[in-house]
Amino acid sequence: MSESSWPFAGGDAQRVDAPRWQTLTAPVAPTGVIGRWGDSALSVTVSTSQAGAVDVAPGRAWVRGFAYLADQVVTLPLSKQTSTSDPRIDLVVLELDVAAGRIVARVLKGQPAPTPRPPGVTQIDGGVWQYPLAQVTVKRGTTLVDTIRDVRTLTDAGRPPAVAETQVPTNPTPGDLVYYKSGSSGAEELHMYAADGGWSIVSAIGKLRTYTPRLNWDNGTYSTKGHYQWISSNMMWVTANITNTSGRTWNGTQMSVSLPTKARGGIVQLLTCSLYNNDVGTTPFEGMPNYLIGTAYLNGGSTCQPVLQSYNDLMSGGDWWDRFPKKATMIVTGVFEADYYHEGN
Repeated sequence: MSESSWPFAGGDAQRVDAPRWQTLTAPVAPTGVIGRWGDSALSVTVSTSQAGAVDVAPGRAWVRGFAYLADQVVTLPLSKQTSTSDPRIDLVVLELDVAAGRIVARVLKGQPAPTPRPPGVTQIDGGVWQYPLAQVTVKRGTTLVDTIRDVRTLTDAGRPPAVAETQVPTNPTPGDLVYYKSGSSGAEELHMYAADGGWSIVSAIGKLRTYTPRLNWDNGTYSTKGHYQWISSNMMWVTANITNTSGRTWNGTQMSVSLPTKARGGIVQLLTCSLYNNDVGTTPFEGMPNYLIGTAYLNGGSTCQPVLQSYNDLMSGGDWWDRFPKKATMIVTGVFEADYYHEGN
């Protein structure tokens, strides 16, 4: 048959078997746990009833077009640990077997190693499709759980799937978009998967994030305030304000300002900077112009180094920032390419 269509009341379309059903539903029913971020549905924990086992909490999921329901805790024993020297990482999955007509929770055993990796999954339309729920690190020398890493994808009513950690789902498709919220900082972000670039933050959402800028100078007191926001893939906007509150002028040390995340190396980037000098004290440094305009120099690393115009002679150009009048404020702001992909130089 060169053409077919379904489901209809008559003709060939009356035969809607499991493979046809999957072809129909899988593209419109994203694989994932049904719920919102923070839900415990199908979450994996150390078993409270059996040693050397994990519990899968009740919940629902879609697995490649088919529905799964666990209305009570499912306890899964772990395979006996055979290594006395190395840990291993097992993978808890929901396994769809189209031929058998079922979905069950099971544990895929990993291999012990000094730096273990979770086992791979099988994902074949019309056959076996394994959807990861959690990575379970089994201690060396004993069949006991060390840590559990949640890798569920939470999906609900067409919203972007919500994840508990970055870089999940385990087997993404280019263009996949997920919502992520950090349990520690509260940061909310949208992450997207690129064919060549992997996962990255495409946009922070919600309020601007704050951080505490720092100088490479510990011989005086200063106050700081910083804001930042991811604005696109691997691009960050930042503003840092640093005020000299020591009651004296600092000089003689080239000062740099810390960034909220590491900048990519191998290419020079520039932010804008300005030294606001609101004190007309008696020393030459305190009597500098009210504003000194400059640029903040980045060449990788977690700091930027302000370069300011000469306050004595404009013909002299600029130089590294090494004079900080009392009560003055350094302002650094702009957009830079981060080192999210660990590209280094």
